[in-house]
Amino acid sequence: MKLTNFHSVAEHIQPQVQALTGRKTTINTLVVTIKRFSDTLEQSKTPDTVKVLETLRISLTSGVTDLTLKVRKPDVPKIIRELSDLGAELSEFPHIFPLTNSVKIILHTHDYDLLRAKLRNLSPVEVRENVAKLSLYLPLDAWNTPGIASYLTELLYRNGINIIDAFLGHGDILIVVKEADGHVAYDVLRRELHSKA
Repeated sequence: MKLTNFHSVAEHIQPQVQALTGRKTTINTLVVTIKRFSDTLEQSKTPDTVKVLETLRISLTSGVTDLTLKVRKPDVPKIIRELSDLGAELSEFPHIFPLTNSVKIILHTHDYDLLRAKLRNLSPVEVRENVAKLSLYLPLDAWNTPGIASYLTELLYRNGINIIDAFLGHGDILIVVKEADGHVAYDVLRRELHSKA
């Protein structure tokens, strides 16, 4: 937003603050409030969150398809069984995420072509080809540290990377981005790792 100090931020938000509170406020009052808020943010940034990043491993896979299937909840086991039966023919077993009214499948694009040919009964709601998959592997005790996922996703957001999908597991995070953003996202995360190590 090209706001470089608390005074600039205060001038920018003054109309919204006055509209929300229904009261007239001064720039100085807002500067003090912003400063206090900023101080609480610095206190809440735990060194543990940053320290866990030292052991984070990242892999980047391009040529990925992000597939959303419309599936009734009772049919989810059938889809998983059909995918399991195809497993030996695929280059890598896909990531499968059952959701309320759909199933999300993240897999290599050439595996998607095989899947589509073998399972003609699939009902894709959305198919995003040419995306990239970032797999982040954390030590198992990392999930005892609050804020890991939000720290990483906010880091990507600050660097202009749009996350298409993100899935959090115990010890790993899967992030899907546009293929053009894959290397940028990887570099941002690696740079963050090296700067904290």
